Amino acid sequence: MWEQGGFLTLRTENTMANKQIVFTDRVVGLSLQNGLVRIDLATIAGPAKTKDGKDGLKMDITHQLVLPVDAFVNGVAMQQQLVKELVARQQKRVAKAKEAKADDKPAADAKA
Repeated sequence: MWEQGGFLTLRTENTMANKQIVFTDRVVGLSLQNGLVRIDLATIAGPAKTKDGKDGLKMDITHQLVLPVDAFVNGVAMQQQLVKELVARQQKRVAKAKEAKADDKPAADAKA
């Protein structure tokens, strides 16, 4: 895993020069069929009302990612590692902010 331009990147091998990038707002479906995990990807299509009349969003399924179970499990492990990295990064930011605030407090008290 490495950081590039403020982004955390986790890759197990080199990327292909010609790749298709798929954007999704949400994963809206996940199922297991015949040893394959199927993940439905969707984008926001606009506002909608929920079943109970509340404001919500209409989602349009745009793609389905199909993976063998072992590839799905590996992908989940990679996502868990990324989440750990994001949590650690946020904890460092919070600690830095607290340190900066603590450093500023004596100066503020001296002015009072």
